Parts: sequence; C-alpha cells; structure tokens
Amino acid sequence: MTSRWNFGDWGAACGPRPTGPGAAAGTVVIAQQGGELAIGESGRTYSTTECWEQYPGLSRVGHVGGTRGWRTVCRTQPTDPRQASIITTISATDTAISFDETGQYQFVIEGQNCTASVRRSRTFRLLQRVGEAPPSPVSSPSAAVPEAEAPQVAGPSRPPGSNKSLRCEQPGPPARLEVRPSRKLMRPGERFAFRSLVLDAHGCTLRKVFPAWRLVEPNSPARFVSPGLLAINDDAPETEVALTASVRGQSVRVVVEIASKERYEALLRRGGFDESGESQQTAAAAIASGSLGARTTVTQGEPPARRYLLAAVIGAAAVALAGLGLVIVRRGRQRGQVTGSTSPAAVAGPEMTVPYSPMSTVGLPCAGPSAPAPPRPQKICPVCGERFDPDAQFCGVDGATLVPEN
Repeated sequence: MTSRWNFGDWGAACGPRPTGPGAAAGTVVIAQQGGELAIGESGRTYSTTECWEQYPGLSRVGHVGGTRGWRTVCRTQPTDPRQASIITTISATDTAISFDETGQYQFVIEGQNCTASVRRSRTFRLLQRVGEAPPSPVSSPSAAVPEAEAPQVAGPSRPPGSNKSLRCEQPGPPARLEVRPSRKLMRPGERFAFRSLVLDAHGCTLRKVFPAWRLVEPNSPARFVSPGLLAINDDAPETEVALTASVRGQSVRVVVEIASKERYEALLRRGGFDESGESQQTAAAAIASGSLGARTTVTQGEPPARRYLLAAVIGAAAVALAGLGLVIVRRGRQRGQVTGSTSPAAVAGPEMTVPYSPMSTVGLPCAGPSAPAPPRPQKICPVCGERFDPDAQFCGVDGATLVPEN
C-alpha cells in the first residue's frame, strides 16, 4: 500500500509528522458477505462497510455499496478537538480490486494549527478463486507469479502502457481546482472539512498547492478553524453561508445551509443530500495558465435558484432592448414627417423609407439554419456508472477517476 502525506500548518506543538506506508505487500483472502467484501490480511480483517483507517474516535457516517463499488465515509464527532474525515473507496473488476482512501486531519494544540492529509492506494490482483485448483507451473507457466514480481501483487495500479504515474512525478502548473461538496447541510455547533484538489493539465494532483479559504460575508455565523475546516456558531440562525476557495486568482463558490435539527432531518428526507448532508456535485474552476487574471469559473451542480435568477436577468434585459428599439423607430418616423412633408416621396406612403431599428432584420441576408454542433463525448464513472460533463475528471459520488464513454 502506498501512502502520500501532505502537511499544511504543522508546528512543533503538533508533534512528529505521521509517516509510514500503511501496509506491506502480500497475499490476502477476500470473501463475499452478502453485498459486501471481507478482506483478510496478515493480522487484520476489515470489510467494505468500514474505513481502513483506525483513527481514534472515528465513526462511520455514510456508506454506499454495490456489486462493483463501495464507498464509506468516517468522521470524528463535532465536539472532538481532533477533527478527522476519511473516505474509503473500493472498486472491483473480474480479476482486480482497487482500494483508494483519502484522509484529512485538523486540530489545534497550544494555539498551533495542525493540518495534514493522506492518500492511500493499493491493488489486489486475482491469484486463485475459492474452490479452484491452484495454477500449475508446469502446464501453465504464464500463470505462475515470478518471485521478482511478488511486490506487485498489492502495489499501486499501473496499467500496461500507462505513463501517468511517471508524468505525475513532476506535475505541471495548476490547471484545475475542485472542491467537494458544492453544497453542505449543517447544524449549529457542527464542524466540517471540505475536500479540495488542485490538478495540473494531465490530472496529476499538486500536493503542495492548497486553496485559500474565506467567507463571502465577514459577519456570517461561521468561522474557519483551519484551512477548509468550517465551524458553525452554536447560536447560528437558519441561513445560508457562502464560501470561496481560491488558487492563483481563480475561485470556486460553495454554499453551506444551516438548519435546525428538525429541518435538517426533513431536508435529508426530501433528497438532494446524502445521509451525511453532502450534495453529490463538485465545484470546479479552470485555472488558465496564460491568463491568470481571468476569473472564469465553472461550477458543476449549480443551485437551481441561481439559474432561475440568471434567466430572469436575461429576460429583463431582452425586454429593455425591445423597448429601446421601439422608441428609436417612433422618433425616426416623427422626424421624417417633419422634415420631409413637402417632398412628393414623403406623401407617396408606400415608397417611404423606414428608418433602421436595432431590432429589425429588414435588408439583412438570411444566414439560414445553422448546423447543430456535434455532441461532446461524456465521461462515465467506472464504479457507479454515473455520467458527467466532458471536462469533469472525478466522480462526485465515489471520487473515482472518470473514463470516456464508449
């Protein structure tokens, strides 16, 4: 198992930095238990119903299972001074099982902020199915696993011909910022750590680049305890709090909806949030390397209210332009009647020249119907099958890397 740690604020009061690979390579036994899997390795057995991380105080707050993919969310209690959030994702094919776990840790010791994140990954490859005879080295030499390749049994997944791992050893400049979730449901007194990713143009994670967080309204009933970790005041009223995460001038906007306990449960039952109060959408922004001053932001899963407001503004602008065009036409006709009353052409009527109006298309060549733009190929999640826009890179449901749809 490979583990990659990143550290934000980490002073001397935080103690030694966590390290370690997580688990050694080896052979495991995986058994199906209903719709879940039990994975037994040396000295420990865990299930797809739990997180692999055994951080003190963690408890499961969300779980989604299926025949090919599982996702589990674990967190510490809101009152725990050591905040931790773990997301474990496992996906399976006929011959391999992929494991991916991300963790975020935030706490304060002696006034010092301590923030860290980790990503663990490993791949299980099929050696022998239960009930089948082991492969014979004599009759099937290709089925045997050479001794020199043994560490690859549970090592990181590197598909044949793929050079992404080598390319990501030296990632490029920031090209995309992603924050999950784009909308969060919270109660007074709770804390939540938003998950962020900064990627280069090839989808490689920049582990030393972190977004800057701020509250849109300084007087909001919330505060940032550490970067990305939001705390709601105990006496906070029911309202919405807007946040932004920025990297090199590009920002994404996320919304936190503060609700009472009764309304919180009602909103969960209504839908739009999972059992932990998170939306499934990801807020994302493209970071243009050549024009860092441009503030074009793309948000996946924008709230419907904002789309309705935008449509209303556009409609009002169209009505205003139509009224302006009508005023111009009337003034032009009045001017023609005053200045051209002695001209025979002015009396003729049918030969009268109509003044140009911005809303008129008289005299303009017909462009004809434009050919529809070819549809852009969508991307699909290999775990849950959810479809996303072509610009998306990760599944908002289980965090898996998206692949082009055939």
